[in-house]
Amino acid sequence: MAIDFETANEHRGSPCAVGMTKVIEGRIVDNWDTLIQPPSSLANFNPFNVAVHGITSADVATAPGWAEVLADVIAFADGLPLVAHNAGFDMSVIRAACNAESLTWPELRYTCSQVVARRTWTLLSYSLPYCADAAGIAFADHHDAGADAAAAAEVMLAALRAAETESLDRLLDAHQIRWGWMTPTREWLGSHYRGHSRSSRTPLPGANPDADPEGALYGAVVCLTGKLTSMTRDEAFVKIAEVGGQPIENVTKKTTILVSASQTQLKPGDTLSGKTKKAQALLEAGQNIEVLDEDEFLRRLYN
Repeated sequence: MAIDFETANEHRGSPCAVGMTKVIEGRIVDNWDTLIQPPSSLANFNPFNVAVHGITSADVATAPGWAEVLADVIAFADGLPLVAHNAGFDMSVIRAACNAESLTWPELRYTCSQVVARRTWTLLSYSLPYCADAAGIAFADHHDAGADAAAAAEVMLAALRAAETESLDRLLDAHQIRWGWMTPTREWLGSHYRGHSRSSRTPLPGANPDADPEGALYGAVVCLTGKLTSMTRDEAFVKIAEVGGQPIENVTKKTTILVSASQTQLKPGDTLSGKTKKAQALLEAGQNIEVLDEDEFLRRLYN
């Protein structure tokens, strides 16, 4: 069961849309999506988010609230595990929206198509458009929740075919990826490579040593190219260090993430900046490096 959320603002507890795609025995059998009225305390629509997904406060004026949508999500999933592209973001939306509405967290098991894609293909970016392209999927409506959920499902199906298996459990075992989960007692674990923990990751100079090791940018060496829309470069550097990453000015052999700040959405065929071309060359030389657009950077930053 693939799922995707869009949010009204940078707070994870502000879902304004959700899409879901049901897969049974390797076949897509159903799709469902709805707009959502975000929890009232988090209902402001940030212009950056609106520019990404096109949803406004007027669009959700008559939409169901989070409690109703969560019940529909659980009913549509019908006990199936969830798949999301950058699952850390989507699962944090569920937790944060439940917290905002004083609701019990659902019992969920999930994994991440983006994590699986990193073990399946070697790509400049593991954003959904790049992964869809690698999987041979036509995909033009990024940040429509229903379209994104369907694309995430197709990416995971392509990864299963590449691994020559029809079992998600066997696919994760083969790639040494653990299941993520959350419980009604507010316990949770992210879906990462096995061995992903504080003890297995080396602290970086200048990074917050008390940052959450489950964070998506923890342990990353991050360079920016271009001008961010959502914050200044200095603010971004401070935030990267706060979540356990190390910001640097130039792309080097230590860089693991390049944020292409001039692009809200990065997709195959885009013109590459000088730093992005250097990242491409390093990738081709065997370096572990990927490029994020601004939206993907923010999703990981506030994961």
